[in-house]
Amino acid sequence: MTDLWWMAGAYYPLAVMSALLPWVNGELIMLSAVPLVKTPLGLGALVVVLTAGQMTGKTVMFWMARKAKGPRAARLESLVERWRVHLQRRPRAAVGVMLLSSVFGLPPFYLVSMAAGALGVAFGRFVAIGSLGRLIHFGTIAFVPHLTWRGL
Repeated sequence: MTDLWWMAGAYYPLAVMSALLPWVNGELIMLSAVPLVKTPLGLGALVVVLTAGQMTGKTVMFWMARKAKGPRAARLESLVERWRVHLQRRPRAAVGVMLLSSVFGLPPFYLVSMAAGALGVAFGRFVAIGSLGRLIHFGTIAFVPHLTWRGL
């Protein structure tokens, strides 16, 4: 159990870093934990830790985009406004894009996090949908190899 606490303490900041720096691969970080954890419960705990770390980083990006001030190109500003109107008319579209992005990475969740902040998506909705998607994403990445290596 002590090992799990140490691993969680090490993997959480790595997950935050992977959320903020696109060249740090969160999936490889998750895969590196699989052979180190002895139980499925421990692996599940690390999936939650990586999800929490990723969402911590993504919420930083969300708020940076939400609070961004300064000169924006007129074309970018009109694009943001067009999408804001579109998503206000179809709120389920925003949820769908966030869920697909957080589960599959298409479109990249890095960009979707910033777009959600810039477009004024409700913070609670962003966190809930993003967390669910990241749990599915990292859970799949962790448990498929775990089950394969240890046998079904």
